[in-house]
Amino acid sequence: MSVINNALSELVKGHSQQSEPVVKAYVEPIKQRRVIPWVVGSFTLSLAVGGWTLSVDSPLETDQVSRSETIAPVPKKVLSPTSKPSVSTDTIYTADSTDLTTEKKRIVTSLNTASSTPSQSRTHKVARVEKPIQHAPAQSGEMVIHQVELTPVQLAEKAQQRASKALDNNNLEQALDEYQLSLRYEPSNIEVRKKLSALYYGKGDVRRAVEILNKGIQIDKESVVLRLSLAKLLIKENQNDAALTALVHVPKNASVDYISLRAALAQKSNHDDIALNSYQNLVSLDPDSGRWWLGLGIQQERALDLPSAEEAYQQALSKLGLSSQSQQFIRDRLALIRKLEERPDAN
Repeated sequence: MSVINNALSELVKGHSQQSEPVVKAYVEPIKQRRVIPWVVGSFTLSLAVGGWTLSVDSPLETDQVSRSETIAPVPKKVLSPTSKPSVSTDTIYTADSTDLTTEKKRIVTSLNTASSTPSQSRTHKVARVEKPIQHAPAQSGEMVIHQVELTPVQLAEKAQQRASKALDNNNLEQALDEYQLSLRYEPSNIEVRKKLSALYYGKGDVRRAVEILNKGIQIDKESVVLRLSLAKLLIKENQNDAALTALVHVPKNASVDYISLRAALAQKSNHDDIALNSYQNLVSLDPDSGRWWLGLGIQQERALDLPSAEEAYQQALSKLGLSSQSQQFIRDRLALIRKLEERPDAN
């Protein structure tokens, strides 16, 4: 600038003799005239480039933040190329690139862990919300298993049900196995023992059928049902003496059927003492039956107790339940007794 001004001053001095005065011209510095627009243009261009950079980078940063954080998405703002991005006071947290990478790794690790153990996560959640876990209702899609301990009686009933179904399907072997299992759970079950014995007898295994009933009698010596079942089974096999052995013991709750079979077997097998005892019990239990009085008279006559026999026969004729043939038999025995009583030396 000083060089140009000096040159102009010398030019003015050289032309001082001219008629018209020469006015000193003021020349604006060339660089100064061009610097201002350049600076303005450069500044405007830098703002434009910076605004474009912010407008391009802002959606990416927003997208990364939305992926890494679980906050609601922030609406995008259109930035002017010349505007300066403002800092929003509504933003809770903005992670830088390092924190963002670390946070993404943490989230991915957490998601992988949650997906690998879904049942455990759900269990912890229930444990925090519900009161005791054992009382929490089953969620949809979950299966709750309750372990119930059955009593021996219940287990025996289950085996009986399976045995019954096996018989319906004509599966004899399975029915035998299930009834045996039921007896192991409940050895005192008389009905199951009878059924199992009957199945073995029907199968032709008489020895096994007898063993099952006899074992039940050993468990319960007062069982009238088992003793009668065993005696009837042996009678079918023509083993009257063995059948009488099963009935020798008279239980406290012995029925008329029990004692009458005992009396008949003892009378047929010539066990007079057992027969006499049986008929005495029968007339006490059922005094209105002529059959028992007839049997008692026969046993007393065999024992040579003629007065007692005559009285028993008289009682039989006055009772019901005798056929005409039995009544005639009684009259014949009474006539014979009277003749014997008239002969003092009669044996």
